[in-house]
Formats: sequence, C-alpha cells, structure tokens
Amino acid sequence: MSDSASASSNFERVFGRAATATEREQLRHVQTALGLRDNDALWLVLFALQYYESLYRQFPKAIAGEAARVLTETRAAADSVIRASAEQARADLAKAVASVAHEVARDTAHRAATQWVIAGMAVGVAIFALGWCAGVWASR
Repeated sequence: MSDSASASSNFERVFGRAATATEREQLRHVQTALGLRDNDALWLVLFALQYYESLYRQFPKAIAGEAARVLTETRAAADSVIRASAEQARADLAKAVASVAHEVARDTAHRAATQWVIAGMAVGVAIFALGWCAGVWASR
C-alpha cells in the first residue's frame, strides 16, 4: 500500500468518511512536500488541522442560515407590531370621530334650543308690544 493510500485510509478512520478528491490531493501534496511516511506522527496533527478547517468552512453557511432565521423572525415581529399599531390607530380614530360627532350633535342641539328660546322671546316681545300698542291706542 502506498503512503498516500495509507494516509487516505487513516483519514477515513479519523473522519468516518472518505476524503474528497480535493482532500486527497491536499494529502498527497503535504506528504510529498514534507516527505511524510505512513506512520509519521505528524499525520495526526495534520488530520486534526484538516478537521478544524472543515468545521471552519461550515461557519459561513451556519452564520448565513442563522442570520436568515433571525431576519425572518424580526420581519414577522415587525409585521405583527405594525398590524397592532394600525388597529390601535383605527380604534383611536374611530373614538375621536365619535367624540367629535357627539360634540357637533350637542352643539347643534344647543343652537337649535337657543334659536327656539330667542324666537319665543321675540314672539313674547312682539305680543307684549302689540298689547301695549293696543292699550295705548284704546286709551286715546
């Protein structure tokens, strides 16, 4: 068995999966560049480094996924707050419109009552004036 084949099988035992073509190429390159043999203890360090590199390659995807999840939750929460605020604004507006309508109705009724009182007083003054005029005329 060649050194690179042995390194690949050791990789499989450590990681529990076969090395990808890129990983096998990296192993061959390191083995050739450093002149490593099958039983060289440096393989353990290299495998550990390779393991951590594979973990670190997953971080951007995990961060992107988590960021997308947080963004979705934030949008949902914002939409909920916006809907609740809109409903509250509608309720406040309806209450304000009802209050203004009540004031207008009250003022209109007050004006109508005032007009009737003024009209009644005018009629009373007119009757009094007619009566007085009639009395003055009759006494002449």
